[in-house]
Amino acid sequence: MSNTPAPYTSQPAGNMVPLYPAFTRSRDGRVVAGVAAGLAKHLNVSVLWVRALLILAALLSGAGVFAYALIWTFTRIEKKGSGEASKSSRWMSWGMVLLAVGGAAASLMLSTGFALGTLVPIGVVGIGLLMVWLAYDRGIDSGPNVLIIATGGVLMLAAIVLIVMNWGTQDGFLMALAAVVLTLMGVAALGVPLWVRMWDQLGEERAEKAAAAERADIASRLHDSVLQTLALIQKRADDPAEVARLARGQERELRQWLFDSQDKTPQTTGTVFTALERACGEVEDIYALRIVPVTVGTDEALTEQTQAAVMAAREALVNVAKHAGVETADVYAEIMLGELSIFVRDRGTGFDPDNIPDGHHGLAESVHGRVERAGGKVRIKSTIGEGTEVAITMDV
Repeated sequence: MSNTPAPYTSQPAGNMVPLYPAFTRSRDGRVVAGVAAGLAKHLNVSVLWVRALLILAALLSGAGVFAYALIWTFTRIEKKGSGEASKSSRWMSWGMVLLAVGGAAASLMLSTGFALGTLVPIGVVGIGLLMVWLAYDRGIDSGPNVLIIATGGVLMLAAIVLIVMNWGTQDGFLMALAAVVLTLMGVAALGVPLWVRMWDQLGEERAEKAAAAERADIASRLHDSVLQTLALIQKRADDPAEVARLARGQERELRQWLFDSQDKTPQTTGTVFTALERACGEVEDIYALRIVPVTVGTDEALTEQTQAAVMAAREALVNVAKHAGVETADVYAEIMLGELSIFVRDRGTGFDPDNIPDGHHGLAESVHGRVERAGGKVRIKSTIGEGTEVAITMDV
């Protein structure tokens, strides 16, 4: 469907402004991963309230710590920021972190009955994950970060071995099953965040490539059309009619590219709307009449009947250019419920449809006759001094 062009607002893919801002972890004021600071910025609340809520949730058998880890895993950190928190606020924030971790450990001991010795390997797993995930945020393309990731992975595997050895069962099958399950969980904890970050990076690269391709396409089109037309206009500046013709043709080409290119595919070159727009362009170029066609509905393949309607509309435009005494004409076409309707309007001198002067029978012969022979109808309304409307209808 093609409608009246709206202002062109296309932006490079990498610079699209979303209707609602996406949540990202914050670099400003972050202590660990920027989750609390990002939530505070996104919700426009104090970061202290967010951290206090996470601490309270951590007392519920570590739910706050688990939620923090999930958000950390599946959200990206913002690309730019002024830096981390100040030294004084970082000391206070780290105190809140230790309080949350300690509260989570205490609540787990109370709710599960685990001894402190059992929680130590779990704590080592947490330290290993912390090392690896922080390295992910800094990037995996540097040697030190790769070393940190490897160290964190070794710590995690060692802690998993300790957990299995302290399982408290002599059943070899259960120990093997526990080892496999815990190892898979550890691999997932290491791999899923990396996969998420790689997926985000791939999406950013695709967006950048799309933006670069769009810029290259715009540059090539400007070079092939606008710049060459401007050069021709400079060469023919002493011929106003030729300059006006070049400008109108370039305006039409740009208008079709900017507003209609997404609606047209190679398969639509032989369609009703395309033929009508081509006819309008021909009249523009030959008679210096400015025409802005508006098309509504689903385009259809061109047939003998609809071709006759298009040619009749073209002849009506030629009559406007020759006799109406105006510089512009309006063309509206729609295909609705299996019927093509084309309206050609001008605000020119008008005429009496019942008293057409000799030599001005284009409407009767080229419009009425052509359309009626194809099985369509023509209705002409004209008022002297106010203009003319030619309405053409044809089954599709």
